[in-house]
Amino acid sequence: MAYKPSASAVRSSEHINTITNVSSGLMRPLYTSCSEHYHAQQTNNGSRFLCLNELPRMPSPSPTRSPARRADGESPFLRLPTEIRLQIYSLLVLPRNPKDLLPSFEKVHSSTQDYYDYDKKQHGTDHSAIASLTRPTLLIRTIDPDRYKKRFPELRPEPERNKYSVRCDRFRSACRKTTYHCVNNPRIEDQLAILRANKQTHAEAAELLYGSYTFDFDTHVEAIIPFLSDLTPFARSCIKSIRFVKRALAYEKEFDRCEWSSALRYLTSSSSSIALRRLDLGIVAGRPGEHGWDRIATYSATDFTLLRQLEKMEWMQYLLEIQGLQELQVSAVVEHCPPGTNSMAMAEYIRFSASVEGGFRDYLTKQLVAV
Repeated sequence: MAYKPSASAVRSSEHINTITNVSSGLMRPLYTSCSEHYHAQQTNNGSRFLCLNELPRMPSPSPTRSPARRADGESPFLRLPTEIRLQIYSLLVLPRNPKDLLPSFEKVHSSTQDYYDYDKKQHGTDHSAIASLTRPTLLIRTIDPDRYKKRFPELRPEPERNKYSVRCDRFRSACRKTTYHCVNNPRIEDQLAILRANKQTHAEAAELLYGSYTFDFDTHVEAIIPFLSDLTPFARSCIKSIRFVKRALAYEKEFDRCEWSSALRYLTSSSSSIALRRLDLGIVAGRPGEHGWDRIATYSATDFTLLRQLEKMEWMQYLLEIQGLQELQVSAVVEHCPPGTNSMAMAEYIRFSASVEGGFRDYLTKQLVAV
């Protein structure tokens, strides 16, 4: 019988010939909801699938054996050294031009605190500050509820990806339903047919695909759980790098704290199958004027051992549950704030802000980065 390519996705172990089946099925557009595939195939076998691209049906097997196949049925491509196969995969699933990663930003009214993306552009240019081929980044953002409603009216079927509610009015008092999207989807969809070849190539290419990108959520931490839970455990286990931003402590509400704690608990839960190796953490830091930190006494790394136990600093506890990091980046996302003379709470916030790239970064690095 002729070789029939399978759509099952597997993950290779230490040896190529040792393979574990983790998912299978048709493919849909990159970084869309894997639950789309789940619902589409639920009537067949009820299994959950890793959706990477929508591809045409495979041709019917030929009644004659292809001369390119060995007697044992192994593909000539799989007989290539692993290093060469990985180079081929990288040409297919990774961007070739930095312009392919430039985002299409839009104003998001879901929160008055993050209606724009921090570090949106490089200074004096139209290029994204994170459009890099050495460390490609995918920007996952919440869709504006107004745009979501126009794209998916009541008469049109809603997307199968996970949906959630966000605070969307001026005073952040009302909730509206929406979902997430990638604002800089790279131009690699046409090359993802390699993922449909067979089990082994799917596992190898998918691991390179998810492991090479940094998934950036910025302040849209409410999108972390919906996006990651739409992936299969195999896909989540391949993710190695994530970026997100902690909203300004001086202005956060109770739902901000709930979104933060839920997202961090999901990232650190063993049932999520996520093993991060790199974390890029941004902290919205308030500075009263250009020289507002010049005479501010900053906290040291030792001070944060005590500060973590104080009220309103419990958000640090969830960060400390992240283990096994090999690289940690902590940066202050600076924005203007009132002077510290207005209130004691604002003065404390300014002092903490001035310490983000000093004592706070040193403290987290000591706690989280594996030696």
